[in-house]
Amino acid sequence: MVIESIPQILQSAVYIVSTAMLYPVIIILLGLTAVLVVELGMFSFEAFKRAGRLKQETTVKEKGSKAKRCLAFFSRHEHKDLEKGALDAKVLMANGEFEEGVTLLEDCTTKRFVYLFLDGLLAVKVKDVKLNNPKPAFAHLDLFSLNLEKLLQKMGRMISKRLELTNVMVRLGPMFGLMGTLIPMGPALLALTKGDINTLAGNLIIAFGTTVIGLLIGGVAYSISTVRTRWYKHDMNDIHYICEVLFGSD
Repeated sequence: MVIESIPQILQSAVYIVSTAMLYPVIIILLGLTAVLVVELGMFSFEAFKRAGRLKQETTVKEKGSKAKRCLAFFSRHEHKDLEKGALDAKVLMANGEFEEGVTLLEDCTTKRFVYLFLDGLLAVKVKDVKLNNPKPAFAHLDLFSLNLEKLLQKMGRMISKRLELTNVMVRLGPMFGLMGTLIPMGPALLALTKGDINTLAGNLIIAFGTTVIGLLIGGVAYSISTVRTRWYKHDMNDIHYICEVLFGSD
């Protein structure tokens, strides 16, 4: 008797657990939709910035602090040729005008990670100047080259982190959409057997609605990730080009 009731107990447990997950799944889908709207807005802003279509509204006369340098990035809309700028910056740096060379390069790009790299490059140079007289045991180390390589690795990590959210949403959206589709089907079929059309219709609306939302999240997030991946590969190409021109092989 007990053995015969075990399958019924298991079926009831599965039904209760799966049904209880419906509202958390819906909440997660709505949360992912809100995140997607924010990411879409940030993506649109970045696209306009990269296209150089944002007009300059603030004049930045000084670029000494990081806050002012970031303000310059968001306010500047005209940019020069990167190849020519890198050559001119190399001449300035050869004459000991490192910061002026970095500033010149910043005027040649509207790409976010290239600008962040240049900002980090100046910090590396300042750190190298402070450690210009190392102890004899470390005299053979080229600290600037080591810190430059570390900065390049940091930029790679930053790019990977920037792509993580939308890459995860590509998988989570359809997954939770499918869960939101399958969970109401059990109560819908149960209502069908009882002739309860209203309950059946309500569950089918939830099932189809969550499917649409999940696919929408996955599709839009995939498009954003694909375009950003192309952008950031171009950014890294520009960063490596700048390193090759300024410092030789890295």
